[in-house]
Amino acid sequence: MDRKLWNRIGLVATVCLVPGGFILGATLAARRYRQQQDEKAAAEAEETAEPDQPER
Repeated sequence: MDRKLWNRIGLVATVCLVPGGFILGATLAARRYRQQQDEKAAAEAEETAEPDQPER
């Protein structure tokens, strides 16, 4: 198994087995959701942005 898979297994074990792990899991999920929303908003802003200077 590759290292990334083992990292995910360790993270899941931490979230499920450690007291307070649910708080950690919720924090990580919220962070990921926020990053996805920021990327989506940036992409939409880029599509609708007008150029600063008119092309000649």
